[in-house]
This record gives sequence, C-alpha cells and structure tokens, in this order.
Amino acid sequence: MKFKFEKPVLIKLLIIGALLIIAPYAVPFSIEFVLMADLMGLEALVLFLIYQSRHAITALVEKLVEWRTHTVTVIILLASAYIFQPKVFLSHVAGSSIILLFACSFALAFALWVPAIYLSSGGFV
Repeated sequence: MKFKFEKPVLIKLLIIGALLIIAPYAVPFSIEFVLMADLMGLEALVLFLIYQSRHAITALVEKLVEWRTHTVTVIILLASAYIFQPKVFLSHVAGSSIILLFACSFALAFALWVPAIYLSSGGFV
C-alpha cells in the first residue's frame, strides 16, 4: 500500500513537523502553537502570536523607558560635574587642543592632560 500525498497535504505535514521541532525552543506555549497552526490556519496563528507577545512588548517598552531614565540621570550628573562648568571646560578644551597639536597623538595628549584635569577637579585632595 503506497501513500501518495498531494502537494497541499505534504506542505501542511512539513509545516507541522517544522513547528513540532522549533516550537519548544521558540515559544513557551508550544502545544497551543502547534494546535493553532494545525486546526485554525496561519491567520489565526499570527493573531495568537500577537496576542501572546503583548507581555514581551510591554516588558521591552518598560526596559526602554528605564534605560532612557537612567541615561538622562547620568547626563544630568555629568553636566553638574566640576569639569563641565563653563570656565573650567573652556580652559580644559583649550589646553587639550594645544597639547594635541604639539603631541600629534590622542594617547599622548590623554596621558599628559588627564592628570591635570584630575588634580584641578579636586580628585587628589
């Protein structure tokens, strides 16, 4: 007795087989995922995935808002640092530019200028 599968049945079997292999790793609700694909079709499966992924999207949005809040807080803290005050910042930029012009190397300018910035900000006291 030979089984002769028609093309739509063969495609459906291949999709179900692929879903059975991938589903336990891809989604936590793998049984519902496979049943939805088998019984209700691709459109219902996509709607089901959108419905089930709303929690992940909400968590992602919350993480992005938290990251933005932390970034703004760090920027505010850095802006209030002594080194970024206008008269100190302008003198340090001018000094850094002159040292960079003569040193011709960012690494050498960094090595020469960072200790001066650190000492002038009161970090050594």
